[in-house]
Amino acid sequence: MTKNFDDDKKKAALISLVIGFLMFFLKIFAFVITGSSAILSDAIESIVHIFATSIAFISLLISLKPPDESHPYGHGKIEYFSAGFEGGLIIVAALSIIFFAVEDLIFGIELSQLDVGAYLIFAASAINLALGLFLVKIGKKTNSLILEADGKHILTDSVTSIAVLISIVIVMLTDFKILDPLIAIFVALNIIVTGYKLVRQSIRGLMQERDYEFLERLIPALNKIRRDDFIEIHKLRTWSAGNHHFVDFHLIIPSYYTIEQSHDIQRFITESLKENLESELQTMLHFDPCKLDHCQHCEKKDCPIRKAEFVSRIEWNKENCLSDSVIVPLAE
Repeated sequence: MTKNFDDDKKKAALISLVIGFLMFFLKIFAFVITGSSAILSDAIESIVHIFATSIAFISLLISLKPPDESHPYGHGKIEYFSAGFEGGLIIVAALSIIFFAVEDLIFGIELSQLDVGAYLIFAASAINLALGLFLVKIGKKTNSLILEADGKHILTDSVTSIAVLISIVIVMLTDFKILDPLIAIFVALNIIVTGYKLVRQSIRGLMQERDYEFLERLIPALNKIRRDDFIEIHKLRTWSAGNHHFVDFHLIIPSYYTIEQSHDIQRFITESLKENLESELQTMLHFDPCKLDHCQHCEKKDCPIRKAEFVSRIEWNKENCLSDSVIVPLAE
């Protein structure tokens, strides 16, 4: 399954790169024949897309390399560098759009063949919309931040083209030429917001912030494989790098278990989570021995050291799993 995901990522990234070049030439041609500031801003955004997609494709190939001696945790974090870089480029493109638009507001603009330009921009918008949705879908399916970021960038490009198309049609109908650079500025501000979100997402990954989206899938998966000798989970931590997820937590088990039994439990949990979550996963478990307080919450039958009857089990929910420890009072 992982190999298929890797193939899907490569194909999607290559498709994005090829279409990026086609869209760039299409928009540049539209600008040449119309002289539209809005279309020029759209073409500038496409230049950034080509450059960013090239970086993304190289980063994707690097991120798919297996762990080695120098990178024991793999190469997945390169995706965060790529997403942050692309976000930064989006912001630069937006500032360039604003510059050219303000220049047109000051010195004026001459427009021509807007009808042909409108058809070209409509085609570019439709193609980018389909491509963006495709990349976001593949990115989510394969847990690839690179493809998801690239897809969101292309969707932004599609929104840009739609706004440009609307401005062209209005200018054609009203001859209100000042609308052309005003629309360009408005779109640029929206692009800046998208760029900021990508940069923020990159920083979160590089700082190893808790992956709450993955956590929402992880806790139900842990409950699904819970056994009667798994008493309590606490200090659960998880972070992600691309499609690789890293999980560690403390697990309370019967105190008389051997090291070999603990090893078997870790292997069982790791393999079961990989299967249930369909993700590349590394786990680090710390085993804590049960104490007298845990007897009333232990479901293990025929326990040779039990000192109290079972009353209720500790729920494995977000609050308990993320806590430093679950306070268990003695039964009276």
